[in-house]
Amino acid sequence: MIQLPHIVWLATTAACIIGCLRMARASAQTHKLFRIGLFVGVLLNESAWFVYRHITVDMRLADNLPLHLCDLSVFALLAGLATNRRFFAEWAYFPGVIGALLAVVFPAVSETGAIRPIAEARYFITHIALVGAGFYLTFGCRYYPNAKAIVRTYIAIAAYAILVTPLNLYLDTNYFYTLSAPAEVHFLHAFPHWLFLGAASALFLIAFGLLHALLRWNIK
Repeated sequence: MIQLPHIVWLATTAACIIGCLRMARASAQTHKLFRIGLFVGVLLNESAWFVYRHITVDMRLADNLPLHLCDLSVFALLAGLATNRRFFAEWAYFPGVIGALLAVVFPAVSETGAIRPIAEARYFITHIALVGAGFYLTFGCRYYPNAKAIVRTYIAIAAYAILVTPLNLYLDTNYFYTLSAPAEVHFLHAFPHWLFLGAASALFLIAFGLLHALLRWNIK
């Protein structure tokens, strides 16, 4: 059941998308300030959370590695903002937007107790920033990826899933959820894991196509 705080975060995501789309009309100085603010904000948000979990919570390093899909998208976001390279814009737009949107719609926040509100804020801030950055780099900066970018990023995701699975087995982890669905999204565990993986793979491919259709419609 969706609760009021979740609705607020969903509304914030929509507002962020609209704001990033409108950045196409912004001045060069506004772009510069926006990029610096987004870069520093996401970097501090993620770094502080990594240090907190590793030192204060004493989480083992194997469980605290930045190896989920959205972690890779954070790297793409930071690199795209810093370098203006189209490759990073492609990743931010396709897997970055879709992966982060799924995370916002189906949040997987495992922390409980007094720290949970902070954990939720950190979680949603980063994932909303990923969604916004994908639209900003694509529409705000007009880095329009072509149809081949769908194939490149989709193959890269599939290859990463294959490569990270032996690491999950060795470390007893579940990065990219290749061994089981997110524990926090309970209804997914009613289905076989192979069905979850197949559905997720199909969903990503369909969503990439829809994002590309949006892109083509926008630049006509």
